[in-house]
Amino acid sequence: MEKTKSPETGKRPSRWIKSTKRFRKDRKGVAAVEMALVAWPFLAIMFAILEQGVVFFAEFSLEHNVAQAARQIRTGEVLDNSITSAQFKNDLVCPDLAVMLSCGSLSVDVRTFATFADIAGALDDPVNSDNEFTPLNNWEPGAQLSVMVVRAFYEWNMLTPTAFTHMDTLANGNRLISATMTFRNEPF
Repeated sequence: MEKTKSPETGKRPSRWIKSTKRFRKDRKGVAAVEMALVAWPFLAIMFAILEQGVVFFAEFSLEHNVAQAARQIRTGEVLDNSITSAQFKNDLVCPDLAVMLSCGSLSVDVRTFATFADIAGALDDPVNSDNEFTPLNNWEPGAQLSVMVVRAFYEWNMLTPTAFTHMDTLANGNRLISATMTFRNEPF
């Protein structure tokens, strides 16, 4: 039996060409190879979506707890009970957050102003020019009819690469979540 020759060259195909053609025709294991190529990006994107959901839930929880704790300042209960900065953070802001956030890493900033106009430009930025977080821990619970700003900051450790999140991150790759309440104290 005579081997087939290439019409262009008149020579027999090499073993390499034969094995390449055989490999291209063979469809065994294609699904496994394709899954191996697609699995990592797919799982990374899915995990990034889940992590963003958890971050948004944590941020919403922080906002809710700051609003509830700020009410204690607004109604004068913080001054009446001589609550300290640490008590405010640990007893009023943190109790419901302990499942998701570490209270030790939470920064609470309470400031007093005479008018709402005084707030503009007076609040310190917790992120410096190097994109690093500097905790703010001012404690000025104010008096009757004081204008108040209560802010809480938490540095969330991101597990997924920032390429998947498209969120502003700090220099260390963490995300800063925050909550702010601005109000006037009641005439308590």
